[in-house]
Amino acid sequence: MLFTFSKYSGCGNDFILFDNRTSKLSALTPNLIQKLCARQKGIGADGVILLETSQKAHYKMRIFNADGSEAEMCGNGIRCLFKFIQECGIQEEWLNIETLFSTLKVSSEDEDVAVQMGSPSEIRWSLNLFPWTIHYLDTGVPHAVIFTEKLDLLDLNECGRTLRFHPLFAPRGANVNFVQIDDQGILHVRTYERGVEQETLACGTGATAAALAAAKLYELKGPLTVKVRSEDFLRIDFEYNKGCFTKVRMIGPAKLVFKGTVNLEHALE
Repeated sequence: MLFTFSKYSGCGNDFILFDNRTSKLSALTPNLIQKLCARQKGIGADGVILLETSQKAHYKMRIFNADGSEAEMCGNGIRCLFKFIQECGIQEEWLNIETLFSTLKVSSEDEDVAVQMGSPSEIRWSLNLFPWTIHYLDTGVPHAVIFTEKLDLLDLNECGRTLRFHPLFAPRGANVNFVQIDDQGILHVRTYERGVEQETLACGTGATAAALAAAKLYELKGPLTVKVRSEDFLRIDFEYNKGCFTKVRMIGPAKLVFKGTVNLEHALE
């Protein structure tokens, strides 16, 4: 059976999006997701996103990693979904979108998309894991944040793989973000993503976690600019008072790459 899809990119973090409001994709299996996301033999993406109906918000987002596992949320992905909803003919300035993490307000901001991220659901500062000092923040999905002065010299896939499965982050594991702050106060972030199991070009929830950690540890004020591996920029705004983060927003681009059709039966062959 043929299904139409759109491929979107949020700062180089790319996704295959399907309109599943009629629930025709109920049999989307981890094996099928892996094949769709395969760079050489499939469409190629960091994940698959389904637009679905919701009982408590305007719409629901389901996000699956390239390994077929379902994630709680995805910052770049939800921005792409907002643009995809507009592509479907729904021209709203803002929408509430349900995720496994929570219901988030997403809105247009000039040419970009803004997401009200909510406050981190869990924070653990200064975990000592030699030779690293790690800061753990759950900004929709779990993140380990590590500050470094040698960002470009890191073998991120090696470092990330080691830390991603560490018992400190069991049972869910964590995305791993290395951060370097330049003289202009711009945060340069590289992220190893669980579920993709390698470095990706961008991670929105990771950029958010990095910005909040920088604000706490280096007394930086929002908004902060984050430069990701694709060399695109995200803007993270927030308020920090008495140890609490509120009004956390992520603002960044989401762009249509192409549209197409796929025969899901053939994809499994």
